[in-house]
Amino acid sequence: MHRMAAADAASYWMSRRIPNDQFLVYCFAAPSSSVEDCAARLRLRAALVDDLCLRIRDVPGTVDRPYWESVSPADDQVRVDSTRRTWSSCLAEIAGLIARPLDPTRAAWRAHLFGPVVDAPGAAGDVYVVVVQMCHALGDGRRASQIVREWFTAPATPRRPASTRSSGRELLVDAGTFLGGVLRFPGEFVTTARRGFRVARLAPASAPGPSGYPPTRLNTPPRPRRTLRVLVFDRAHLTRRGQPVTVAVLAAISAALPEYLGETGRRLGVELTIGRTGEPQARNHFRNAAVDLHVDVDDLVERARLIGADVAAARAAEADPVRLAQHRASESTPAILARWGIGAVDLETPPETVTGVTVVSSVDRGAADIDLDGGEILFTTGFPALSPAQGLTHGVHGIGDRIALSVTTSPEVMGDVDRYVELLGRALGVSRSAS
Repeated sequence: MHRMAAADAASYWMSRRIPNDQFLVYCFAAPSSSVEDCAARLRLRAALVDDLCLRIRDVPGTVDRPYWESVSPADDQVRVDSTRRTWSSCLAEIAGLIARPLDPTRAAWRAHLFGPVVDAPGAAGDVYVVVVQMCHALGDGRRASQIVREWFTAPATPRRPASTRSSGRELLVDAGTFLGGVLRFPGEFVTTARRGFRVARLAPASAPGPSGYPPTRLNTPPRPRRTLRVLVFDRAHLTRRGQPVTVAVLAAISAALPEYLGETGRRLGVELTIGRTGEPQARNHFRNAAVDLHVDVDDLVERARLIGADVAAARAAEADPVRLAQHRASESTPAILARWGIGAVDLETPPETVTGVTVVSSVDRGAADIDLDGGEILFTTGFPALSPAQGLTHGVHGIGDRIALSVTTSPEVMGDVDRYVELLGRALGVSRSAS
């Protein structure tokens, strides 16, 4: 067993209040094997991927962060739906899965295989769709993508029988982790106080952060139902004007969102997930930052340039001394205090401002050199979680030369999602048939 990093523990504890499972979707050309045979080989491979052999173990009384403990993957962690269905029907099934979050103390991930699926974007024939549902504490977008890549490329060899654990051993483990947390508390408390004083000393010299944006009708609590849409296009099409993928998508959102909202004079920005630099000390090695969409600039080329500059500035802000000091203080905060703080967050009162009126998560999942029993990868996508203040999220996922832009919302928040997707497609220069 090994102790969770602070950021991963925070993600786990927050998931108890706001479900945040990741859904990594991979669309493959249908191989000659049946979907059941593909699933059987994935079950064998899972035992050879260390990160897929983990689950969370809580510490009694939350006197310490949870631990990762090793466990053999169960066969029912890879599930099969062999019903022949359309791509739209498959998205509806995935939307249903979002309403059923994992209990990572039992299983930190689960895979769902659908096939055959017809009418998938850009596919000439049948496809198999692999949906990997993963506890966010197990990894951020980059780490989760690496885990899945390792899984698809692992050999399908027989597994060792799972070992059994006695109840006596379980009691000893709980006693040991509890005692360790109690002994660790005084040192962590003193370290956090010292680091907090450093934050207070540095704060007056720090540049003020973004002021936030007034909420829109999209920034309302979603109900349990989800609506999912995906646009797929060539990377070259998206970057044809010399813009990076993320900037090109943000520029398209800056055109589609004001028109959808019918509020052309309103300031709009997005909450962008940004990967941290340096050696990761946690599985979740990212932060969120505000990026203005500059909707007041009519020249779209200039608007894209300004958005790109804001993205670059948001990435550079990681080096701000106050931000670094705050991050170090959060790393040493005693578990019982960190857990209390997360539980005290007010999720009921509507915020006066939001970091962005929508969330955008962008992840490059690498080369298109993975397959499913010989079926080539066509594209990959994902669906960032909604929250009480965010009823619309976007996922930007690339593999090889294919980029997918996903839209996640709730029918109570965005009842006419297809109109918004149409506006996005128009801004990107692709047709609705690409979805």
